[in-house]
Amino acid sequence: MSAVIQRVKSASVTVDGQLISTISKGLLIFAAIDKNDTPKEVESMAGKVLKVKLWNADDGSKWKKNVQEIEGEVLCGMPSSQLTSS
Repeated sequence: MSAVIQRVKSASVTVDGQLISTISKGLLIFAAIDKNDTPKEVESMAGKVLKVKLWNADDGSKWKKNVQEIEGEVLCGMPSSQLTSS
């Protein structure tokens, strides 16, 4: 399992020219979940993503707020090319 996290002002997913989903300020996640990953591992990763502090506090101090604290949104995609076997 792996995940790439990108802080965004907005993001969207388009497939064959059709808009599938869109968010405003929040996180864009590219997650690769393998068939051997357990539900517990997936839940753990999701929890970590929601807790990571990527925004400044109101007083300007760096890296003090997570996506929930800023009332942001999360858009998750699962690109098949991200997970490879070795």
